[in-house]
Amino acid sequence: MARILALICSIFLVVSCGQIGTISGGPKDEIAPQITSSNLTDKQLNFSEKVIEFTFDEYIDLNKASEQIVLVPADSKLQSKLTKKTLSISLEDSLQKNTTYTLYLNAAVKDVTEGNDSLMKFTFSTGKVIDSLSLHVRMFDAFSKEWNSKVTVGLYPNFEDESPRYFTQSQSNGVAHFEALRPGRYFVKAFTDKNQDLRIQQSEIQGYNWDAITLDSEFTDTILLPISLPIQVDKVKNARLIPPGIIGVHVPTDFDRSNIQLNGQTCDINQYIGRGEDSLLISIGEVKEIDLKLIIAGDTILLRNTPKQQAAKVTTQMIDKEGKQDRFFLTCSDFIQWLDTSKITLRDLADSSLVAFDVEFLANEFQIRPKKFAKNYQLSLADGAILGKTKNVSSKFQKEIEWKQDRDFGDLTIQLSDTVSAGIVQILQKNQVIRTVLFNEIDKINLPDLVPGEYTFKVIFDRNKNGKWDPILPNTKTLAEEVLLFNTPVKIRANWEVEVNFDLHSN
Repeated sequence: MARILALICSIFLVVSCGQIGTISGGPKDEIAPQITSSNLTDKQLNFSEKVIEFTFDEYIDLNKASEQIVLVPADSKLQSKLTKKTLSISLEDSLQKNTTYTLYLNAAVKDVTEGNDSLMKFTFSTGKVIDSLSLHVRMFDAFSKEWNSKVTVGLYPNFEDESPRYFTQSQSNGVAHFEALRPGRYFVKAFTDKNQDLRIQQSEIQGYNWDAITLDSEFTDTILLPISLPIQVDKVKNARLIPPGIIGVHVPTDFDRSNIQLNGQTCDINQYIGRGEDSLLISIGEVKEIDLKLIIAGDTILLRNTPKQQAAKVTTQMIDKEGKQDRFFLTCSDFIQWLDTSKITLRDLADSSLVAFDVEFLANEFQIRPKKFAKNYQLSLADGAILGKTKNVSSKFQKEIEWKQDRDFGDLTIQLSDTVSAGIVQILQKNQVIRTVLFNEIDKINLPDLVPGEYTFKVIFDRNKNGKWDPILPNTKTLAEEVLLFNTPVKIRANWEVEVNFDLHSN
């Protein structure tokens, strides 16, 4: 009996301990797998193996091995195989004699449990010497002047070469660092290698050092390389439905507008209008089919116009235009067939009196020009003030508008350090372009009627005088047009005139 009681007590104690205790797996593993043995060491000379092996201190997984395990120069294709804790990298082609190579394992190896990884790099030589020259290339966006990361940079013995002899990638500060380079003559090319084929495509941002550099122990310069996306072969794209009555679509700037068809009917000149350089608004009109077939510039676009979209009321909104204006600008979601002015009222908020006005409209925009000045207006459109080409009418709209006088604006004069044959000034507020001014053969620019506030500026040297910034032209070895940033804010005050000097010499 005593033995039975003792056994029961032992069971009770074990169960009780199990209920109040906790089990810990220890601290989280945050250390990447470590190499315990290998037939390749960093700075190794006279390397002749056909297979490189790394054994790690724990079980590992491979992460995009074909992309993340890289040999520079890429004289051999690599084949990776994982066996338990050992990674084998086969060199499928013979390496060149007396040549320095660098093998990168860029987050290619990670542990099984926590996924920890790291960058591992091994520089070795098939001869008796490790090449030791280095080079820095720094990439920046040719238009914004921001440093560019994750840009592939290649060194090419000949400019016509499609694949680089050496390559690396830029970091967050835009710097791409080469090391273990052989002395020689190289061309520098940079590109965003989207498909990771180490070849430059027309659709990739790119930059070039057109003249070769001679790399030797005396070369210490950092090469600054502007990069940009070449002009693309434009296509009709990004078609969207704006209920109830408009199709908006991106089109090439030089496309033929003479044959736009909607559901088999050719649109006349009153059924479309350009908005900006590369967009077009097309009136749906009284087409009631759900399936819309738009043919434009030889391309066919299919859209659906549901009954709900067809029944939508016409919506209205203000267009904000910078600078002093003598009228209000509005836009709506249908081409306008008629405006009922009896349903439009304009009041002087100071005394609620009605203000007479004139109205003009074109396509889906209309303008209201008051015949009397007031500091603040209230514009009201009753239901049905607008009749669209779809026969739909507008919903109610109301907006209070502040009307600015001359004394509410400031004027700015920009004195240029040199006379520029052709240029463009962009005036920015909070990084948004609010006004663009073209100029040529002048050394002074007058900018009247600026709303009080702080402004920065961008000056574009318009080499070909086409009124816009042009990116790189690889076929003619032409760099992107030069852009200067003036980021020190200029403060404009109401009823004040300000003058600033711009030094147009590149930094």
